[in-house]
Amino acid sequence: MIDHDAVELFASSCAALGAEVYGRRQVADKQQARVGFQRLTTQHPELCDGWLGLAASGAPDRGILEKAYASIDTAGELIAAADVTADAVDFPFDTGLYITLYARGADGVIMACAAARSMAGDYEGARALLDDRLLSTQRLYASWVLAVIYFRAKRWHDVRRTLDPLLSQASNDPYLHQAMAVALGQASAYLGLWEPAFDQLSSQGRGPIAAASAEALLTAALCARVLGRPDTATALLNEAYGVPGIAENLRTTIGTALSDQGYGIHATTAARIDARTSYWDPATEPGERDFVRQLGAARREELSAEADAELAEFVGMTDVKEQIDRLESSVRAGKAREARGLPNRNKSLHLLLKGPPGTGKTTIARVIAKKLAAADVLPSDTFVEAGRADLVDQVIGGSERKVREILDRILDSGGGVLFIDEAYALTSSGSENDYGPLVIAELIRAMTNHADKLMVIAAGYPDDMQAFLESNDGLRSRFTRSIVLPAYTVDELIEITIRKAAKGGSIIEDTEPLRQAYTDLSRSTALDKRGRRRPALDVLGNARLADNLIGFAEEERDHRLDVTGKLGPDASEEDLQTITADDLVAAVNRELDRAYREEQIEVSRGASAGGASS
Repeated sequence: MIDHDAVELFASSCAALGAEVYGRRQVADKQQARVGFQRLTTQHPELCDGWLGLAASGAPDRGILEKAYASIDTAGELIAAADVTADAVDFPFDTGLYITLYARGADGVIMACAAARSMAGDYEGARALLDDRLLSTQRLYASWVLAVIYFRAKRWHDVRRTLDPLLSQASNDPYLHQAMAVALGQASAYLGLWEPAFDQLSSQGRGPIAAASAEALLTAALCARVLGRPDTATALLNEAYGVPGIAENLRTTIGTALSDQGYGIHATTAARIDARTSYWDPATEPGERDFVRQLGAARREELSAEADAELAEFVGMTDVKEQIDRLESSVRAGKAREARGLPNRNKSLHLLLKGPPGTGKTTIARVIAKKLAAADVLPSDTFVEAGRADLVDQVIGGSERKVREILDRILDSGGGVLFIDEAYALTSSGSENDYGPLVIAELIRAMTNHADKLMVIAAGYPDDMQAFLESNDGLRSRFTRSIVLPAYTVDELIEITIRKAAKGGSIIEDTEPLRQAYTDLSRSTALDKRGRRRPALDVLGNARLADNLIGFAEEERDHRLDVTGKLGPDASEEDLQTITADDLVAAVNRELDRAYREEQIEVSRGASAGGASS
């Protein structure tokens, strides 16, 4: 039996909160309420509802929440005994990432206490509070609190495992849905899953939470950089910088990313996280070099699985996949011969990837890096992408320094792959101040001296790569292997476009406009940025063209729904997702206009490809 005076003190304190008591409400006076709840908790510390009232009066600190949890067996008793509404002492609590939730009753106490422990760095104690019952009965909210614990402890694969099945279920709550989408996308990015992270954050990261929107745009931009989309990255960073109402330190970080092209994400892997000596402490996670040495076969098995999964995502490319398998077989056989003291004719790992833009050369290079690390041919899967701007300086000695810094980064990690897209840009332009040839000389030296742990993959159009090899006598003998990536067929481009649309939650109603556009472009030509006539699909970027078309088509759909009054609360999921034939036709026209306006790409139908323009 609860003391009558305790019930009366609880009721009067609830009234001061502004809660309904005895069927009436009064103007809230939280200071008076706090005084009342402080008296109540001093006299009756065993009554949980008193601690909840104290939290609701504006003091939900960890100490109060821990005392509420300690007395949780009595939660609801004062509310039941007093004539107050059930939500009288509900209170908001910070989850530790983007959003606040409301705590009600025993379950609310547990989640609020877990969040407080997490924000104090007690991840183990926080996790211990979230049992299977709570995760089942309060699935969305308790799982979010759990995901935040994992997020703050940088257990990125656990964040993904927790949130991935729940994201669609949070669609009715725009705040929770945005928070989940951004956390999920960031976790993917920190695991080096650049494409899924970019898709997630760029398509679902914007929303009512300013900080989440800005961080989504920032992370998507950093993913775009890794994926070789610098213009997209800059646009996203500018958008992030302009988000109103964000903290100054976040705006400063975005500004740094804008000014420093080297700013990026240092990705890890699930296996490295699980190799921590202390489960919750990111500082105990092994570095890549130590990790490879520690995990050996387990790490190589993981790399092989990752590479196979990434390769399976490619549409078509059957011959390319076979070429990669043959490359792996060749280098593994060579390693086996060397181990037995047998002659090995082709010791060089260095590789040319020959193909037009937008055919996945960067992804293929990453797959090869992982496969050769998995085969124990390379000591790690370290992968560094560089272009002319990263390697060539405008001052004497600067280019050599840039190259050595990049190579040192790879070698310090134990070894790995240097990927150079558009490698032909390093060849001499004829200017006496062009230091590109010095970069090539420095690369050849490293390719020779570190042949056992450095692989250089150079990529570009087949004829450009021929010119690259001819620019220095030492290149041809180092690059003895090559893989040719063909341009996509019309059917393959349609399939790629359908998949890209699906990743963003869109459904293409009729693919005929795509087929018509891709067929027309496959028979057309355009001038590339060096003034040479090429197949139009190559100049427009193949798979990157599909990205642009979907972006424009989604804009067309959304505008169509808006002007026809179909964006209201009664809008159907089908309408919100469906891209019509008219949307696609408009998207094709907009993309061709954009290419001409921004990149001076003018498509010429029926012209022959391959020769230089006059």
